[in-house]
Amino acid sequence: MIVVRGIGTGPYVGVGQVRKIERDEDLLKLVGGEIVVISRASRDMLSYLHRAGGVVTDYGGLTSHVAIVLREMKVPCVVGTGNGTEKLQENTIVTVDGNTGNIYQGFMEREGKKDTSQIYLPATNIKVNLNVPEIAWKVAPLADGVGSIRIENSIIRTGKHPQILLEEGKLVQVIADAVRLIADAFCLKPVWFRTFDIPTDELKRLEGGTREPAEKNPLMGLRGIHKDLKNPEILKAEFKAIMELIEEGYDNLGVKIPLVRDVSEYQEAKKVMKEVGLKPHRDLPVGASIETPSAVFTLEEFIKDGMDFATLGMSDMAMCSLAVDRRGVRVAKHFNLTHPSVLTMIKTVIETCNQQGIESCICGYAGSDPDIVSWLVKTGITSISTNPDQILKIRKVVDIAERTLIQRELA
Repeated sequence: MIVVRGIGTGPYVGVGQVRKIERDEDLLKLVGGEIVVISRASRDMLSYLHRAGGVVTDYGGLTSHVAIVLREMKVPCVVGTGNGTEKLQENTIVTVDGNTGNIYQGFMEREGKKDTSQIYLPATNIKVNLNVPEIAWKVAPLADGVGSIRIENSIIRTGKHPQILLEEGKLVQVIADAVRLIADAFCLKPVWFRTFDIPTDELKRLEGGTREPAEKNPLMGLRGIHKDLKNPEILKAEFKAIMELIEEGYDNLGVKIPLVRDVSEYQEAKKVMKEVGLKPHRDLPVGASIETPSAVFTLEEFIKDGMDFATLGMSDMAMCSLAVDRRGVRVAKHFNLTHPSVLTMIKTVIETCNQQGIESCICGYAGSDPDIVSWLVKTGITSISTNPDQILKIRKVVDIAERTLIQRELA
């Protein structure tokens, strides 16, 4: 019997006893294998949630950072149930189906399908997004590079706010150690490091997190490169970590600047990079993550300033252009990655990049959606960066899309 429904975030299924999390202290009592039921899950909880048999939330969307990372960790997760904390009773046995989004009473066995498909080799590069450095060696043979190192998870696992790590003299090393694992695994393949993009609410539970402001809508608040530019010493530490690795001989690294609103933020970030001794576009490739309408319509200014690649974030693009909080349950029906306005902006960026000989790459959830990926290939995108568990599937999707294009041209 289905007890509650939500949004499934991946193909994994978990069975276990319900453990409701009402206070931070409850996280400390988890022993592993429980079905964690919580109103809202934030990235700072991942060091506890990765041991769960499944995670169910009242709020949150398919593109939330927690949903993405739990999928990478192969933890069954259902978000946006609305009333899961009310419907699911403590200590009862439930089955969480991350594929359908259903939570069943008791044990419900579902036979999983194994991927026995061959490895396809399309012309479009298939890269991977990485939140967990330790899995880099497993996925490196299957991917053509890393479209986005999301270093935030490595920071949050320390349990300390980046400012605390900075004051302790540990921030540079924490970043360098995590990136080194990935750069080693992807030797000779491009690896793009994304500077911090951590909403304020995901830092509050960390030691030192009380310094973060209270925001009702953190995803539209102090985050991305704007947050780092307000505290340039944090940004310098990120760039120092990359410079340390380049001095060690790693030559496959690039840096991308996230959630830029206009070219001035991009220029300021590169200025900070120069202050630590890194020469943008000479020592390493530098690009921008185009996730706001303002960046789309001023793209020529970014290119004029120097841009080696552009990544696309469709989730934030949809949120900004449709005025919809992508974690909000009440407005979830209005969140649409394929809204005509979003697709028009994405197409504009891809076409402009192609005209200028600049690599374009989709990152985030959209890179794992077969329909969106097929459309992106037809539109002319250079590379696709997908989730680790979707690499083989997306390789096949892209290969089919490319063959279809060729057949149409020959017809």
